[in-house]
Amino acid sequence: MALYAYRIMDRDGHERKGAIEGSSRNAVKAKFQADGWFVVDIREKASREGLSLFRTIFSMRRKKVAIEEVASMTRLLATLQKARIPLVESIAAVAQQQDNPRLGEVLMLVKTKMQEGYSFSRAARDFPEVFSPLYCNMIAAGEESGATEAVLLRLADFLESQMDLRNKVRSAMTYPIILFVVAIMVVALLFTVVIPKISKMFEDVNMLLPLQTRILIWISGTVSSYWWLMLLTAVAGYVGFLRWKKTPSGEEKWNRLLITAPIFGRINRMVAISRFAKTLSTLLTSGVPILAALDIVRKVIENRVIENAVAAARENIKEGESIAVPLKRSGEFPPIVIQMIAIGEKSGELEEMLETLAGSYEKEVRYSLERLTATINPIMIVFLALVIGFIIFAVVMPILKINEAVG
Repeated sequence: MALYAYRIMDRDGHERKGAIEGSSRNAVKAKFQADGWFVVDIREKASREGLSLFRTIFSMRRKKVAIEEVASMTRLLATLQKARIPLVESIAAVAQQQDNPRLGEVLMLVKTKMQEGYSFSRAARDFPEVFSPLYCNMIAAGEESGATEAVLLRLADFLESQMDLRNKVRSAMTYPIILFVVAIMVVALLFTVVIPKISKMFEDVNMLLPLQTRILIWISGTVSSYWWLMLLTAVAGYVGFLRWKKTPSGEEKWNRLLITAPIFGRINRMVAISRFAKTLSTLLTSGVPILAALDIVRKVIENRVIENAVAAARENIKEGESIAVPLKRSGEFPPIVIQMIAIGEKSGELEEMLETLAGSYEKEVRYSLERLTATINPIMIVFLALVIGFIIFAVVMPILKINEAVG
């Protein structure tokens, strides 16, 4: 954040001077105006000296707005609208309740633009880091239909459901990842610190060591001598992978692998389809036209393969086709999804059918993750036990032979 020197005046003509941090001059101006001050002058100053590295990093992080914060803000805004408080006043009140200063500043800027004559949806489009195209289009549809309160509630439900699905995926994979990292660290410690010390015990022994012991010593020596090369190779490989993934061809191949890989591919495909169905249902229910809704949906799926299928379906719908036919032609959607969409189109209940479909897939994702976690955890524990057991066996066997020889 930059530092701004300000001169402000209250309604009685009393002037106040000072300095304040803010993301922009307009953000600082909007904050003072919201507090009832008249702004005389605001000028940017040099960055504050002595700002610690921790504070700088913390400030940069707080500029980001998480989906949880947007969902909470939307829910509170919908509550105030339900109480029949004017939208501009509601936004100002919600802005003052935010723990994230960036979100509070954005809301105050939106409020200022609305006071200048902008609609909520139009003002929100200037802040894409907070308000996504989906958010703005739904608000615009609510403004046109006079159902802003209902749209805000629907938006809050949608954001919370997406947040819940994302958290379930993360929490399900957290324990296996931690277990895997711990296993790698334990094995690396054994091979680089413990085994080299033990192997020195066998250097002066004039006997043929067991095969497993020789293998263990060779692995330990290789890791101890060339760990830097292994680390460099891993970093170079990771950087190369990231660059390849950013290319159009690499991105599509990687996204194809994500939805076709054994075990994980099925879960990733279900997550993408659930997001597709939930988002499209929410947009259509809010009154967003089908073509605009599909254009937004393809941007939030986060998988290029499914995104291309939706984009192709959108172009075919412009030519008069139904939704189900081009989606079926793409081959990326399961038959049950195509059948439910087709039934929804014929019965005129597409929104409800998509909502049911999204709920069903969310439950399936949760059950699949629970089963996967229940399977992976024992496998990793057994794998770690086998590795440590092999190390112990390889160390103990020659010691027993030496004892027998001495005896």
